[in-house]
Amino acid sequence: MSLKPQILSKLTFIPSIMSNPHADEREKCQKKRKSTICESSSLRTSRRRYCNNKNEEEMNKEVSTTLKLYDDPWKIKKTLTDSDLGILSRLLLATDLVKKQILPMLGVDHARAAEIEEGTPISVWDIDTKSMHQLILKQWSSSKSYVLIGKWNQDFVRRRDLKKGDEIGFHWDPYNCVFNFCVLKRVMSEN
Repeated sequence: MSLKPQILSKLTFIPSIMSNPHADEREKCQKKRKSTICESSSLRTSRRRYCNNKNEEEMNKEVSTTLKLYDDPWKIKKTLTDSDLGILSRLLLATDLVKKQILPMLGVDHARAAEIEEGTPISVWDIDTKSMHQLILKQWSSSKSYVLIGKWNQDFVRRRDLKKGDEIGFHWDPYNCVFNFCVLKRVMSEN
C-alpha cells in the first residue's frame, strides 16, 4: 500500500511538467527582458533618440505630400471640337488613351476588330440620361487615329445638345461591361 501514494505523487508531478512544456524558454525570455530593462537610462535615452531620428528620416523619404481626395473615374476626357460635332458623325479619340483605356477592356478579338475597316461595336451608357447606346470603335487607316462612329451625332451631339468646348468623359464599367459617358463641363452660352 505504501507504493500507491508514491506512484500517485509521481503521476501528479508528470502532468504539471506536461502542461508547461516551454517553461525553460519562458524563463529565458523573462531573464532577457529583465536584463534589457536594467540598462542604464542614459544609454536607453540616447538609443531611443537615435532610433526616433532614423525612423523619422525613413518615414519622410516615403511620405507623399500630395493630397488626393479621390481617383477620377473619367479616364478618357475630351473637349469637343467642330469636327467632333460635324456632319461626319464621329468622335476623334486620342490614340494613346484608346490603347491604354479602351482596347484592353474589349478583349483580344474586339481589339483586333477595332483596327480593321469594320471596327467593333461598343455599348455606351449615358449616365446623365440613363440611356444605352451603340457606337462603333474603329481605327482610321490613313491617320491611325481612333474614332467612335455610328449614331454619335444623333444619340449624343443632338440629343444632349453638345457644343464646341464642352468636356465629355468616358470610363469602363467592369460590372456592366459598358463604357459610361458623361458631360463633365458645359461651355457658357453667349447671349
